[in-house]
Amino acid sequence: DGRYQIIPTTKQKAFLSRIICAEECFHFSEVGSGKTKVILPLLCQAFISNNTEVHKHLARGGKRKNVLIILVPEHLVTDARTQVLRYCLNLNYREEYRVYDDIFALLHKNVTLGTGTASSKPQMKQVFVTSFNQLKKVLTYDTICAKVKPFREQILVVADEVDDFLDRNKLVFNICSNKSNDFDRPTLDIFFEVSRAAYYGRSCPEKVESSPNPDYWRHLYHKFGAIHSEIQETSCSINKSFGIFNEKTLGHCTTNIVHDIEGYKSLIARPYESVNRAMPGSYYSDVERTIYLTYVILTEDIAKYDELFQGERKFISYEYWNAHLHHLDFDDLAYGHDKLSEIVNKHPDTQDGLTRFLYEIILRRMEIRDRARSVSSIDIIFNFDCIGFTGTPFLDNYPTFNYIRNERKDNIPDLIDRSFYAYTSDQLSESEFQERFARFQGQNNNTMVEYVSSDFISETTDEMAILESIFLREERMAPPAGDEMKVGFNAIVDLCGVFKRSSIHDVRDLLRKLFGPDRFHYVYHIDQVDNSDRVLCMRSDNDVQYDEEFYKHLCNTYGMGLRERIFFFIDNRNVIGKDVPFQLVYNGHYGQPLFTKSIVVAHDVDDFSKIWQAMGRSRTMNETTFSIYKSGVPDTLDTQTSGPSDIKKQALTLELYVQNCDRKMAGNISSIYLTIVALFNLSQGSFFYPDEIVNVF
Repeated sequence: DGRYQIIPTTKQKAFLSRIICAEECFHFSEVGSGKTKVILPLLCQAFISNNTEVHKHLARGGKRKNVLIILVPEHLVTDARTQVLRYCLNLNYREEYRVYDDIFALLHKNVTLGTGTASSKPQMKQVFVTSFNQLKKVLTYDTICAKVKPFREQILVVADEVDDFLDRNKLVFNICSNKSNDFDRPTLDIFFEVSRAAYYGRSCPEKVESSPNPDYWRHLYHKFGAIHSEIQETSCSINKSFGIFNEKTLGHCTTNIVHDIEGYKSLIARPYESVNRAMPGSYYSDVERTIYLTYVILTEDIAKYDELFQGERKFISYEYWNAHLHHLDFDDLAYGHDKLSEIVNKHPDTQDGLTRFLYEIILRRMEIRDRARSVSSIDIIFNFDCIGFTGTPFLDNYPTFNYIRNERKDNIPDLIDRSFYAYTSDQLSESEFQERFARFQGQNNNTMVEYVSSDFISETTDEMAILESIFLREERMAPPAGDEMKVGFNAIVDLCGVFKRSSIHDVRDLLRKLFGPDRFHYVYHIDQVDNSDRVLCMRSDNDVQYDEEFYKHLCNTYGMGLRERIFFFIDNRNVIGKDVPFQLVYNGHYGQPLFTKSIVVAHDVDDFSKIWQAMGRSRTMNETTFSIYKSGVPDTLDTQTSGPSDIKKQALTLELYVQNCDRKMAGNISSIYLTIVALFNLSQGSFFYPDEIVNVF
C-alpha cells in the first residue's frame, strides 16, 4: 500500500548497524527492544538486498554470503518464521532468492546451496528459518553434510537468544542408533538394588560384593548418587529436564512422533527441552544415566506405567508374588483391573515389589547404544560465520570461524562486549556496581523489585497449594482497595518449572476459588502445541485466540480497566524471548502497563540472566513491579516487608549478578572437553562426533 511496514527507532537503526559492522559476533540489546520483531526481519532484508557495503561486512572477513540460516529457540520458531515470511517475501530487489521454513528442505535433491534449484541462476540467495536443535540434527545427515561442507564459507548463521544457544547445559544434541541388550537376571537384579540404594540414600548393597565385577557396581553406585543429587533441584527435576515420551509431551513436534514413542522408547527416561516438552530424536548421553532416571520416574511418577503394567501383570509368577507382593490377593494382582497407580495408592507397601517387576521388564527391553552422532553449538561456532543478539549477554567465549580460518594465534577476542560484567575480583564499590548494572539495564533503568523467600516451596509437592500460598502472600501485600494509583498482581512467570503437572484449567480454578469469578474474567496462557496466544474464560471453558480482534473486543469492553480483568500465566517453556502481545499498544493508548505486578517464581534458579529474562516478559519493566520468589534468601535480604525498591540497589542483585559474571569467566573450563571434541571434529572435516555420545554431564 506504499507505506513502510517497519519503522525502526534511531536506537534500533544503530543496533542493526552494530550487528552488521562490528567486529564482535554477538550483541546485547536490552529486553523488549524489538530484536525479533524489528531487527531480525530488517537484517534479513539487508541480506537479501544487493547492498555492496552490507555484504562486505556480512562476509565477516571471508567469502560473500549467499545463504542465511536464522536460529531461534524452538518455541520461537513460529514467531520468527512469521516475521521473515511477512516482511521478506516478494521484495522487489531484482534479486532471485528463496525463503525456506524447514531446514530439512536440504534433503531434497533439487535444493542445492548457492543455486537453490538445479535450473536456477548461480549464487541465488537462500534463507532458512529453524531452531537450534533442528540445525544440529540436520548436520548429522551425510546427504546434507555433503551439500553444506563445500559452501560453509558462504553461509551466515544468525542466532536469536544466543545466550540460550550457548547455554552449557544445552550445547549437545545426540542422535543414536541402538541394538538389543543381553542383560541377564542377576545383572538386572543388581541394577535395581543399586538404583534403589542411591535413590533412598542407603549404603551400597551387599549383593555387589558377591557379583563378578564389584568395582563396576561400586563405581555405578557413586555415579547414581551424584546424578540423584543433581536432580534434586526443582528446576532440574522430573518432567522438567527429563521424562517419558508420549503424544502429549511430543505434541509440539510434527515429525518423527511414531518413531519416538514406539516400544521401549516410550518407557525410558529421555531429555526434555522444558516442562513437559520432550526433545524429539535425542537420548541421554549414557545408558547408565538413562537407567537411573528411569528408576526415578518409576518411583515418583508411577502412573506413567499404568498401560505397561496392565499388559504385563499376567506374567507375575506365584514365586515372585510370594517373595515381593504377598500383601495382595494373587488373582486380583495378576488378573484384576485396578491400575498400577491405584494399587500403589491403596497399598503403598507394594510399590517396591511392583517397581522391581516393571524395572526388570523395561531394562530387558532397553536397547544399548550401537552408534551415535553428536553435534554441539561449539561445532557450529567453529564451522560457520555467526552473528546474533540477546537480551541477557552472559556468554562463554570461543574462537570464531574467522579466527580459525585465518590461523590466528593472538588472544581469542570476546564474542560479546563484556564491559558491563562485574566480577568478584573487581571489588567494585556500590556506586561502581550500580553504574555497570545500569549499562546492562539500558532503558529498563528504573525496575522496582522485591525479593521474597521461596523456601516454603520445598515443603510440599502439591503444586496448587504452592500457587495458593504465593497468591495469598501477594494479596496480603497488595495496596489498600482505595489506592487508585496502585493495583495488585496480574501476572506470574513460572521460571523454575514448579507447576509441571498442573494445567491452565487448574490455575483458572484456583484463581476463581480464591478471588471469585469477578476479580479476573480471563486467564492468558500459551498453547503447549503451537505456542499460540490464548485466553481461557473464568466462567466457562471457552478458550479462544488472543489476537488483535479479541484484544480490541477487550478494550471496547473494559477500556483502561482491561489489565484488572485478565491474568497472565507464562509457563516455563516460554520464559526466554516470548513476546506477550499488545503490551506496548496498551501502554501507548492508556499510559499504564498491562502487567501491573509480575510474580517471578525463580526458587532454585540462581542464574541471574534467566531471572532477568523472566522479568522481561513484561515489556514495560520500568512501570511493572516485580516479586521474585527465590530460595535461600536471608532474612536480611528478604525485601517483601519493605516493599519494592530499585533492583540495582539491592544486595541480593549484586550477589546474583556478580555470581553470574564469575560463572561465565570460568564457563569454558566446564565445557573444555566439548571444545576439544569440536576442534577434533573440525580437523576431521566433520560437523559431528561419530560412534560415541559426547556428554555434558
